[in-house]
Amino acid sequence: MEMIKLDNGARVHVAEYREQEILEYRGNPLIEALPPIYSQEEVIDRLCMYPPYNKEERYLNDHQRVHLISRLLQYFQAIPIHLRIESSISRLIRTGYTYRNPISSTYAQSFVDNWNSIQNKTFDNSIIQTGQTLSIIGISGVGKTRSLQRILQTIPQVISHVSFNGQPLNHHQVTYLKIETPFDGSVKTIIYDFMYQVDQLLGSSYFNRYVNSRLSTSQLMPIMAQIAKSINLGMLFLDELQHLKGVKSSSSTQILNFFTALINTINVPLVIVGTPKAMDVLQSQFRQARRSTNIGNIMWDRFDKDAVWDLFVQGMWKYQWTKEESPFSEELSAALYIECQGIPDIAVKLYMMIQLRSISSGEEKITTSLIKKVAKEELKMVQPMLQMLKSKDYIGLAKYDDLMLPNIEDFMEQERIDIDQKQVMDSLKEGAKRKNEQSKLMDNAVFRLNMLGIEKEVAEKAIEKVVADNHKLIDVSKTVKDAFLQLNGHEKSSDEVNSKDLRSIVKQGKEQQLTAYQAFQNAGIIKQDYPECDVS
Repeated sequence: MEMIKLDNGARVHVAEYREQEILEYRGNPLIEALPPIYSQEEVIDRLCMYPPYNKEERYLNDHQRVHLISRLLQYFQAIPIHLRIESSISRLIRTGYTYRNPISSTYAQSFVDNWNSIQNKTFDNSIIQTGQTLSIIGISGVGKTRSLQRILQTIPQVISHVSFNGQPLNHHQVTYLKIETPFDGSVKTIIYDFMYQVDQLLGSSYFNRYVNSRLSTSQLMPIMAQIAKSINLGMLFLDELQHLKGVKSSSSTQILNFFTALINTINVPLVIVGTPKAMDVLQSQFRQARRSTNIGNIMWDRFDKDAVWDLFVQGMWKYQWTKEESPFSEELSAALYIECQGIPDIAVKLYMMIQLRSISSGEEKITTSLIKKVAKEELKMVQPMLQMLKSKDYIGLAKYDDLMLPNIEDFMEQERIDIDQKQVMDSLKEGAKRKNEQSKLMDNAVFRLNMLGIEKEVAEKAIEKVVADNHKLIDVSKTVKDAFLQLNGHEKSSDEVNSKDLRSIVKQGKEQQLTAYQAFQNAGIIKQDYPECDVS
């Protein structure tokens, strides 16, 4: 997408419209400007993140290697639940836009209706209600926030519309906003946070205009709804919902009532994110729990010791900076699982601490005994919870409700699309293989440019640009050639035969039964200083 700069310095994407295969999505610029509906393989390629790694780095000095270990924090391996969340969000945003088409006659009328709501300090509930809710409930450490960040990075947050099918269309589209649930349960805090974020994205001044006003919460609520309409908001994320558990029940109910009214009024889908504590908050209001079944509810527990766990561990296992490499094995994988109990955040950080200890102690090798020793010494803060998970002490775990996922059968029913797990796992493994192969090819290309005297950082950016232009890296030599030419101000190389290519000239000469010398001479490569003469 082309980028433009707004007055506040923010860079936004200019809308590029894609023809829609699904009938309900056609003719709506807010939907047609979204990225395409990705296949499983495309989602995997976009979500996975494998930081750079070179085995030669294992022989650097100790003080340098301990810095390299921090790269593991960038590691992200797509797993089946990520595919489910991405699919749910993709459907959610499009469904929300279905009845909000800026070129329809009802679109302008909705602003008039909402202006009346502002005057009357009420919400207008007369329109067709399509707003839906997705609940993502997971224990602490499974990666909810990071996963959402990776998924949302596949969607431009702000899109600028200029014209659509020849009609002027002066609109900004904010595809999503993320708001953290306030500790005090204040609706006003949410409204002001919403206004501040919109100002940051678009350079507007809603926050300064209303923060010092004496308007009541009931007066600000329809104003927020009007702003959400004007920016064509696609989704609203309410993170850390469990914060409401510690506030008065009246405040908690007020916030849930507010969001219920908001999605009813302007059809903005709501994504609720929280730990198991949030389930009590959702259960406290049946309307919200019922509405949450529209798109689905994702209950996210820790890893089981299965193929998904092995995929996750194998992906990060190659990042070893100890002098002696410890190949991935079932024994090491099992030892790591026992100590972190399948919680990915703890697994990654424990793996980092194991390597730090291995380097500092001079052991320089990852072993099962080292895994147990580091876990015992460095995970003291979470050992009580981990021990209860190991012993399956569910009574004791009840007080650690951030770590325990209760049985959800009695909470709410949900429809699930049965996914062929084997197909998903095969796709994930193939995606990991593709990403690793691409990473190796890019490292090779950067190395070759480096050998040509180009600084590593410059070489990396040049290779990344060429790969982005071509969507993937297949031929290392051609990629290096294109990058080198671009760095030197030349156009991209072509596969067409160059008229001055010596190999081509020799080949054409052979076809004409000429010697290489004669072919070069005919092509003007070799110049004759003296005319030929007959000496016979």
